[in-house]
Amino acid sequence: MNNRITFLSNVIILDVSFLNGTVADAKHVLEENLRRKLPDTDIVDWLICLALDAGLRGATHDIQVLFVVDEGVQSLKSSVPCSLLELNGKACQTALGEFSFVVVSSAGMVSRADLFEELTRLALDAKEVKCLMLVPHFCEYGARVIKSIQNYCKAAEISNAEKAICFLMEEPATDLLCRWDFATYSLMHTWGITSEDW
Repeated sequence: MNNRITFLSNVIILDVSFLNGTVADAKHVLEENLRRKLPDTDIVDWLICLALDAGLRGATHDIQVLFVVDEGVQSLKSSVPCSLLELNGKACQTALGEFSFVVVSSAGMVSRADLFEELTRLALDAKEVKCLMLVPHFCEYGARVIKSIQNYCKAAEISNAEKAICFLMEEPATDLLCRWDFATYSLMHTWGITSEDW
């Protein structure tokens, strides 16, 4: 991993395997329960929701999105847009600010878990990062993410990594030493699911 990576003030680190596996499976289950086809996940809409859930307000934010992928993965399942090749290096302007997209591949040299953990550590250490939004494959390597946050807090001599927020599908069993929120609510919003559906 190149330690010279340049971060923006707002960073989203998103595990594509989580999106292509857990999120796609959850969408399928909801379609069966609701007995209707749900729209593909609008990636930009979902990212805006995550940023809002993280506390960003206003219209002038620069938000860097790092898609963490295994070597050879080129698409986002049941999502719009779906091509990682088309997203990589591009940006889009939204009501919240500009989102820029970078695909970061394990390139067969490290595991995706190693890559996500290293990016998390670098972003936590980076003074320019003011808000770090983590969307890990938590059931696969959550303990490692927690350890990275714990190590950061210990080194910085702080009790809580206030600039970080972790988005999960269920409540964590242990203290993360950072904020956390459900990814489920923002996903259901992008799929057009409302309280009337229940």
